Amino acid sequence: MLVRVLASTMMGIDAIPVEVEIDISQGLPCYTIVGLPGGSVRESVDRIRTAIRNSGLPFPGRKITINLAPADVRKDGALLDLPIALSILCAEGVLPADALGKYLIAGELSLDGSIKSVKGVLSQGLLARRLRLAGIMVPSANAREAALVPGIEVFRAATLRDAVSALSGGDPPPCEEPREAAEPGDAPLPDLRDVVGQPVARRALEIAAAGHHALLLAGPPGCGKTMLAERIPGILPDFEEGEALETARIYSAAGEPPWPRILIRRPFRAPHHSVTTAGLVGGGNPPRPGEISFAHGGVLFLDEFSEFRREAREALRQPLESGEIRIARAGNVFCFPCRFLLVAATNPCPCGNSGHPRRICRCAPAILSRFGQKFSGPLLDRIDLSVSVLPLSGSDWYGKGAGEATPGVRERAMRCRKIQESRYHGRVCRANGTVRAPLSELVSHLSPEARSFLARAADRLSLSGRALGRVSRVARTIADLAGETTVALPHVAEAVQYRLPDFARLRDAGQDSAYRL
Repeated sequence: MLVRVLASTMMGIDAIPVEVEIDISQGLPCYTIVGLPGGSVRESVDRIRTAIRNSGLPFPGRKITINLAPADVRKDGALLDLPIALSILCAEGVLPADALGKYLIAGELSLDGSIKSVKGVLSQGLLARRLRLAGIMVPSANAREAALVPGIEVFRAATLRDAVSALSGGDPPPCEEPREAAEPGDAPLPDLRDVVGQPVARRALEIAAAGHHALLLAGPPGCGKTMLAERIPGILPDFEEGEALETARIYSAAGEPPWPRILIRRPFRAPHHSVTTAGLVGGGNPPRPGEISFAHGGVLFLDEFSEFRREAREALRQPLESGEIRIARAGNVFCFPCRFLLVAATNPCPCGNSGHPRRICRCAPAILSRFGQKFSGPLLDRIDLSVSVLPLSGSDWYGKGAGEATPGVRERAMRCRKIQESRYHGRVCRANGTVRAPLSELVSHLSPEARSFLARAADRLSLSGRALGRVSRVARTIADLAGETTVALPHVAEAVQYRLPDFARLRDAGQDSAYRL
């Protein structure tokens, strides 16, 4: 008897449909799997046989041939255990012949017949919806994750007998609803009110959040760079439903529970500077998402930016432009989304005292030169905002009142984002810092005075075409924050001050954190 059931295998973060075909014929008992199975699929033979018998169900003592189509796609992972087991039982007559055709099935079997959780259930749910199936059957541990996908019915099964009962017409266990709110123990996000002083850095933080612009904070140790960066998630607007689902899909494919927090708070990833290039941007065999993909839709904070491996820093260049990274492995190309807001923090020199108003920098000129060479021009060219964060004096810590709280800043940033969404309606990226547009379109909203000023700035600071476009994007965001339709001279002048044409200027910036023409 020939039985077909629809399953899937994971390729990166995408679920690829796999048709499991079972043929049981007369002959000596044997078990053959064809169709480019991976090691874990080949090892499933004894696991499935034992699980079926320990569940009190019959296992055929005949020749079993299993084909996994398409044959040119490698199938890895244990999520094919349950569909193979159910197809064998269907061929044996335990299940009705038409019981398996309407659902996508995934699950890993234990020897006692219980069903373990698997990775990528969210992607499999999206695949079931795209194929217009009636529903999806998943392990009980993954049911709430699968329920995040609207428009499909979810069957959960804790054991193989539960799955057989549900597909035989019995009442399946009710699926729990996904959580929509934070856990009671979730800590509130840090508030900008805690930051004392630093008006220029606070302003840059607001511009970065409002327009999705990459930000570099530089200054001596202990001046508040990390404190500022940790407060940017509270300024960012809420996730939209589709946007949250796309980010949650990355966590699901990596085997990390994507909720509840990831559905209500944008991710904030802060990898250690010892992270490898593959750990930062993705890679391995099979390829796995990196930190830039886990930060998709949120913030990637790189503290001690100068201490990261040079190849890891330089690997950020293409993802910052495209919002995705493609990894080629043995004829397959894995695409991971990574549209993140980069916030980097670094000391201005190895000793950290360059530009300090009261401390002396003891770094020799050769050491300063080597330190400046850590940051390539192409990488700095992709950073929209560069700010020097200087330490406060002792009297400043007690003499200044608290700054503006996060809610007020967030309200302005959200209002600015709505203006951008209206402007870029229909485009994939709807923020000034990420939208793909030619330079002619970016400067079309500049007033004549602003355009003339930008031309002089380009000549004096030797700005590249990319830098000109990024200055125009930042100026557009500043104008949106002010509620202005036309980008005027003050908006462009402020945007130019945040450019960093050469890292040496950061070391020699002195007291003023804004670079003036």
